[in-house]
Amino acid sequence: MYVGTISVIYYPLHKCQVLDCEDTNSTRHRFPNPIKNWNLYQIWIKTTGNTKLLEIEPEKVYKNLRNCHRHFKNEDKSTNMYLKPNTCPSLFLPKTTKQIDDNLLHQPAFASTSVSRLSENISKSPQSNCSNLLI
Repeated sequence: MYVGTISVIYYPLHKCQVLDCEDTNSTRHRFPNPIKNWNLYQIWIKTTGNTKLLEIEPEKVYKNLRNCHRHFKNEDKSTNMYLKPNTCPSLFLPKTTKQIDDNLLHQPAFASTSVSRLSENISKSPQSNCSNLLI
């Protein structure tokens, strides 16, 4: 019987959604839940610069897509590789997000995303520390 330490290796299960990010090694972070915090979710979408995300239902983005650890400041990370609440990507981001801004204004309400739940929770969304990125 072997008794010793166990090494934890983080394998990226998902490609980072930030436009042109080639990172394949760092930990991945789920997008904010659009039902619980629509405003923060929109900020994350904006900062990726990835217009393809606008074509995907918000709940599917939340459940299936990720951003990598390198897009977050050290002060936004906890000691166990998790992000602190209401944190936004802010490092190594694409230069332009104008197209994302324009498209977010016209983003359709998707059938599987309950519009009433979204609008109900927008007002309850916690304040983020991303005020410089607000839409």
